[in-house]
Amino acid sequence: MPTTARSGGALPASIGEARDMARARLTGIDPERVEDCLLVVSELVTNAFRYGDGIARFEVLPGPDGIRVSVGDRSSRLPVTPQTEGGFLPGGYGWRLVRRLAQDIRVTLLAQGGKVIQVVLPR
Repeated sequence: MPTTARSGGALPASIGEARDMARARLTGIDPERVEDCLLVVSELVTNAFRYGDGIARFEVLPGPDGIRVSVGDRSSRLPVTPQTEGGFLPGGYGWRLVRRLAQDIRVTLLAQGGKVIQVVLPR
């Protein structure tokens, strides 16, 4: 998978750096929407580092119809929402949160391996 940082520059090396890169792209956006976006960025980037062998793509693009966040990693493993029947289980809440905040979510498996998760948040 090609390594790209569509927002310009290098790929984020940490979750904090990804949030900083996203925040820089979101000037003039409602602060509440910015916070939602930073939360989604944190969760997607965390999952890319934890389960996807690192980030291979990162993009935050505000537009008239919403804020598009794309995070690619090197794993073809699809995100899952664990069942919580029978009590509290650790983990899995980030993906649930992303699903709750997003207007649209697309997961694309890439022919060369890996995946890209694209989320559109309300502007």
